[in-house]
Amino acid sequence: MAVEYKDYYKILGVNKNADQNAIRQAFRKLARQYHPDVNSGDKVAEDRFKEINEANEVLSDPEKRKKYDEMASYYQQYGSWPGAGQQERQASASGGGFSGGNYQYYTMNEEDLGDLFGGNSSPFSDFFETYFHSGFDAQSERRSRSRRQTQATRGNDAESKVDVSLAEAYQGTSRILELSQPDGSKRRLEVKIPAGVDEGSRIRIAGQGFAGTAGNGDLYLLVHLLPDEHFVREGTTLHERIDVPLTTAMLGGEVAVPTPDGRRLMLRIPPGTANGRSFRLRGKGMPQLGKAEVRGDLYADVSVQLPTQLTQQQRQLFEAFARSLDATDTQQEKAGNHV
Repeated sequence: MAVEYKDYYKILGVNKNADQNAIRQAFRKLARQYHPDVNSGDKVAEDRFKEINEANEVLSDPEKRKKYDEMASYYQQYGSWPGAGQQERQASASGGGFSGGNYQYYTMNEEDLGDLFGGNSSPFSDFFETYFHSGFDAQSERRSRSRRQTQATRGNDAESKVDVSLAEAYQGTSRILELSQPDGSKRRLEVKIPAGVDEGSRIRIAGQGFAGTAGNGDLYLLVHLLPDEHFVREGTTLHERIDVPLTTAMLGGEVAVPTPDGRRLMLRIPPGTANGRSFRLRGKGMPQLGKAEVRGDLYADVSVQLPTQLTQQQRQLFEAFARSLDATDTQQEKAGNHV
């Protein structure tokens, strides 16, 4: 009797060209969602968890996945795998199946799932049992079962998003996180966020993920960098607009340049500085992630501030200044004509 075909790619929500990393991430996400520790007594979630586990058992194993992909086209066209009826009859008569090799399992096996859910029936579908699980002879199956029973498993990794301001990314900071556990309890954890993190940076906190018999998984912090009203970041380069009075731009002087960590650096403005001119402050930009001592540059972009409310005396002085400029231009023009 033909068994029902299982679309493992659809079960995990990935396409047929997905790499192992995408399959692993999809499995972990769904396994956390439907794990019995967070869905106690939910039969639908239990069946879904078993289905997800089975799909990952096949797609995470290169040999099984290759075999499954070859099988898929035949199922779509003919509704069965060539020789399936013969294999099923052999499996029924001998308690074994077609020779499939001794596979190494990475997901939860029968014993683990049996302990988790109870019962004596197989946690895998007829499709899996027929084509992937029945290929062991009795001796190799006992050896594989013994290894699986004694093999410890590492806990799953966890991921948490964290918002970081530019000032915090400039000098590094810390956070107190409240993490939800599978049993519904909360756990508080202080984590360090290194200087130089950027949008999308992933920070690994070793051993702070979900628990397993061979140790905990890791916790990954996914950084979202908050926008800043004063600075524009381009990698390790920072740009900042600084307001410069008209008199300072004309005659020269000093202006303060704030940095993200609250300091104020004094910048000398030369006489006749034009609006929009940029001054580079070497080594005052963002640090490199993992190399806090290596920093980019900070560019101070000049914005000349014009006076908006003049007294009568100031207006007269500006008019006199304008006339002097006109006179200077006239004299230079005459001098040029006599050359």
